[in-house]
Amino acid sequence: MCEKPASNNLKRSSAILVVAMFTLACQDMDRLEPDPIVVASDSDGRGTILGTTTAPDYGSGARLTEEIAQRRVREIMGARGEDRLELATTFLREYPMARVIAKLHELMGDAYAELAEPELAAEAWEKALETSQPPNDILGLPQMNIDLPYQIGWAHTEAGNPIIGAEWLTRATFISDRVQLEQGLRFVYAELGSPGVGFDEWFSTNRLNTAVQAPDFELPGYGFDSLRLSDVDASLTLINFWTPT
Repeated sequence: MCEKPASNNLKRSSAILVVAMFTLACQDMDRLEPDPIVVASDSDGRGTILGTTTAPDYGSGARLTEEIAQRRVREIMGARGEDRLELATTFLREYPMARVIAKLHELMGDAYAELAEPELAAEAWEKALETSQPPNDILGLPQMNIDLPYQIGWAHTEAGNPIIGAEWLTRATFISDRVQLEQGLRFVYAELGSPGVGFDEWFSTNRLNTAVQAPDFELPGYGFDSLRLSDVDASLTLINFWTPT
């Protein structure tokens, strides 16, 4: 008569185990598929209409999670040419504020380059820089990676705009001394017909015109009356603001 309670306990333990396993299996379901957002009922009340909201994390009536976003990006990366453009355009339309927008524009630029559309490629890559995180520096360039500025410069040159191409390649030289940049600039210099001056002078002038110039200002001196920035005869000036208090 003692065996029956043991049997009941075993059945109860098995049931609890099954429920626990089912619960664990279902925990990730909400993260794998978007949750539909009910916007309105249709005219005859037989169903619901799923629509797009303007909230950053929503699109096409569904919540965009990090896992779904990365899965969509991998799908787009696996496509080529027109198929990639269609998938990326759909994603951008559905989720215009997604965190992966910069990556999508970069992939679209790659697709345009593959389709021999350098002007559209340059435009897409520029949008990738504009929407990238963390924000770019004062020249609109990434802090470390020069691949996109380099590609943009070449794309503009291939599209018949070597002056714009030279500007992008020159901007990239402020964050990298990669030898490919000089090679690219020498090619653009030749494409422009070696414009009146030697390459070094042409390059220096481009850098001077591209660099952000500090406004001239005057500060009280230490041990002398004052000092204007324009009076400093140096190629590099470091201004250190400090206070003894």
